[in-house]
Amino acid sequence: MVAMLSRAVARPPKVPGTLRTIYTSRDRNSTTRCLCNPSRWESRRTSCLANEKITQVRNISTRPQPFFDSSLKDTHIAPPHWKHPTEHCLNERPVLIVGAGNLGRRLAVIWASNLRPVTLYDTSQDALDSAIEYVTDNLGDYCTARDTHPGHIFGTTDVRVATTTGRHEGTPPETEAADIELNSGAKGPWMAIDCLPESLELKVAVLSELEDLLPENCIMASNARNLMTAEMAPYLHHPERLLNTHYYIPPRNRMVELMSSTRTYDEIFPFLTAQMRRVGLVPIVVPGQSQGFIFNRIWGACKRETLAVLSEGLAMPDDVDALFRDFFHAEKGPCQRMDEVGLDTVAMVEMHALELRTGAKPEMAGLRVVEWLRRRYVDQNRLGEKTGDGLFTKEERDELKARHRHSRFKDVEETPGA
Repeated sequence: MVAMLSRAVARPPKVPGTLRTIYTSRDRNSTTRCLCNPSRWESRRTSCLANEKITQVRNISTRPQPFFDSSLKDTHIAPPHWKHPTEHCLNERPVLIVGAGNLGRRLAVIWASNLRPVTLYDTSQDALDSAIEYVTDNLGDYCTARDTHPGHIFGTTDVRVATTTGRHEGTPPETEAADIELNSGAKGPWMAIDCLPESLELKVAVLSELEDLLPENCIMASNARNLMTAEMAPYLHHPERLLNTHYYIPPRNRMVELMSSTRTYDEIFPFLTAQMRRVGLVPIVVPGQSQGFIFNRIWGACKRETLAVLSEGLAMPDDVDALFRDFFHAEKGPCQRMDEVGLDTVAMVEMHALELRTGAKPEMAGLRVVEWLRRRYVDQNRLGEKTGDGLFTKEERDELKARHRHSRFKDVEETPGA
């Protein structure tokens, strides 16, 4: 899904409003498409900036054709306040997770751990199969540890199913699209979590389409390490439902940082933090705007210096991690952590951080480090755990895990390669 979406965003159509097919599922009736029209994003930004305090009324006939029935939603007036779902709705309406990769599958375990339904959406059936296998292996243990019971998890490659079905529905609605009462709250997710790669263009393209398909009170939560939803808000019609929810590596790490898009409904924060605590998470609301989350700003400094040391040939990854573990009594060092995240993601995050710190022309020392990382690892598909080799080889990581089992540090990885 990542590669296909990225290609679609990288090559926007020449004709405004052109519909570009990015993936066709095994079912001919289930085709997922994405509109990639930069002029559309610019028009949204201009409209929102000029009318920040004016309620937007949308006429579907003046907009590019959405990727299925335009009759689902024709006009919308944003309410002045957000109304949270009832307890009954929370038991019937799923949490939608967009992207069944490393983070998405882990969040499925978390959010399904309290009898709550979860829908996993990905354009890749292989990714969904792998994610469901991971959830099957780990959900029971997580629930046992918390003395809770697992909820229903459903995976789909059909965006219509993902955005309109409820707890026990595993097939597309049989009624006509015009008859689906999305705004009633009877169907569709109560929250959608974006677990897409760290790309502003990609996230905007997907979120701008999802917001048209989701129920009107559905929270849109974006997980990104260095991309703020304040950057995405000008391109969306409903930034009042959008916020950052930054997870780390659940279920091992339970902390979550929440940050407003600068327009997020105030009522969302107490409600969402309460729901997060119910599934074992520990939320922190970041007041105001920060370019990068709190822990990431601290971790980023450590990560940048680690990469600089490696690129200068001053130490090997094992040496850096050994020093880090010994000094901080840590379980893992920065090199092993970066392999877990994925070196392609690390490179994207570092480049984005460089541009934000230094403008359009990143400072040369930082740029050299990112280019070294891309040339030495990313371009050779040595991305870390997701491909096998990274800063450490697969064999070296296995040896490190064996050391953990014989030391005072607990081996916490739930499933190899998850």
